[in-house]
Amino acid sequence: MKKTDPDSDPRRLSVRILGRVFRTDSYADILLDSALRKNVMGPEDRALATELVYGTLRWHGLLDWILGRTFRGDWREVPDTVRLTGEIALYQILFLDRVPAYAAVDEAVRLAGEVQAGKWKATVNAVLRTLIREPERTRVPDDAGNPIEKASIRWSHPAWLVERWVQAFGMERTESICRAYNERPGLSLRINRLRSDAAALGRELERLGVSAEPSPFLDEFVLIRKAGDLSGLDGFRRGHFTVQDVSAGLVAHLTDPRPGETILDVAAAPGGKTTHIAELSGNGAAITARDVHPKRLRLVAENAARLGLHSIQTEAGDGMNPPRTPHSDFDKVLVDAPCSGMGTLRRRPELKWRRKPGDIPALASMQAGLLAAAAASVKPGGILVYSTCTVLEEENRGIIEAFLASHREFALENAGRFVHPDCVTPAGAIETWPDIHGMDGSFAVRMRKTESTSHAKA
Repeated sequence: MKKTDPDSDPRRLSVRILGRVFRTDSYADILLDSALRKNVMGPEDRALATELVYGTLRWHGLLDWILGRTFRGDWREVPDTVRLTGEIALYQILFLDRVPAYAAVDEAVRLAGEVQAGKWKATVNAVLRTLIREPERTRVPDDAGNPIEKASIRWSHPAWLVERWVQAFGMERTESICRAYNERPGLSLRINRLRSDAAALGRELERLGVSAEPSPFLDEFVLIRKAGDLSGLDGFRRGHFTVQDVSAGLVAHLTDPRPGETILDVAAAPGGKTTHIAELSGNGAAITARDVHPKRLRLVAENAARLGLHSIQTEAGDGMNPPRTPHSDFDKVLVDAPCSGMGTLRRRPELKWRRKPGDIPALASMQAGLLAAAAASVKPGGILVYSTCTVLEEENRGIIEAFLASHREFALENAGRFVHPDCVTPAGAIETWPDIHGMDGSFAVRMRKTESTSHAKA
């Protein structure tokens, strides 16, 4: 039997997880999954803990602003545990109809009583009850700042990110993007057509009372709007499907794997795109999954084994300094570059508070280095695919423009030949957004290396 501990209280657990997320580089999904596996909780408490963690992270900027302007003093000097207790209580009051306001306040006061011998109980009680009595305090007034600052508060996104989107798209589209990133993401499953099909998976899901619909963008994906943990399904254990966002699935199609080809994935872990490539090739391509982290490569091997994919071999190695051997040239090379993750904010809302503008140049430099190193592993006439799960231009179009300018032996191919045209820009790159496509934000391009590379720049 699983051990019960104080964290079996969903609100206390939420505060603890949020505290670790903000103090460290930990990810909420990993912490939450670990905590829920260790604690005995009923379905309702598990659902509440999950809702409080992700909801508070999505709306952290707005919640903190409201509490800060209501508190008599400097809210930043209040202990983190108390601030987070106030945030999860206010999130319940503003966004969860099923939780009575008085219950959210009572629980917050109880938790605040555990900090510094109850010093903050009265404060938390007073602030929250003021907001209940005076709901106009929760609205962002017109004098909250300039349009960027006001939108940043209202839509709970950092001002630097809002400013970039406003400059690129205007305020109306920026609000649409922020609204979409604050929504709960749907769940999408990739059917392993080597072992199952849509009809068989549909029957299994139907037995659980889960409804699914086909993706309008990729035939082997189904969309599930509401579901619990699917890892315990027989179909999952038997390798009938993989949980993956449709945006990631577009990349494998852009690679267009064929039986008999040699394919390299230079940053492969945990293997979602690698295994999809293997499935699309009918398990007939020779795929090398390389990653700098040997422990994470185990995930690639485990996923491949579960899906029955024998065409993948793993190889520990640094993508910046790839090994040169007689077998170093590949028909196709995928660079799914580590990035800021700013396309995945629905699933990892902590990233919008963690990333800073100063982080982007270093990431872009690393991405450019990975791409340049990978280019040397592409055979003449071969294909190089670059992809990210970010929507920032410096990590996407900027990288490709600089690469093509210095590697004249490569030419861009239009992604519309391989994926749904609604996901393709006029320039021929894949670009997805949650408010337009209902999937994570992403970017990908396909480039072909000319047969003769003698004219390439040194």
